[in-house]
Amino acid sequence: MPTARIAAGRTPAGQGWQPYGPNGIYLDVDTSDARFSGSPVYVTSIGSTGGTQWGLVGPSAVYDATGTKFRVYVQWKDGRPLAPAHAQQYGWYINWIGYDNP
Repeated sequence: MPTARIAAGRTPAGQGWQPYGPNGIYLDVDTSDARFSGSPVYVTSIGSTGGTQWGLVGPSAVYDATGTKFRVYVQWKDGRPLAPAHAQQYGWYINWIGYDNP
């Protein structure tokens, strides 16, 4: 019988962000190294090497989660345009913890 598994990780700072319309960006987070066997529950936060992440909404919402990946979308809370270059400039990254209880 499979046992519960907990794993955690962090994406590379500023890398992998993609545009989502004129005011948002998203990041696909690879969790395959965790070797989850089921559909884990993920908890996320956003970090930065250059600040400013306090002005974002969305980084704790997880989309399209599987045992090997999930996606997060972010935008400025005031609706200003946001592009992947901002994530690169500020070194944004996603911290994650996954709990899998197959």
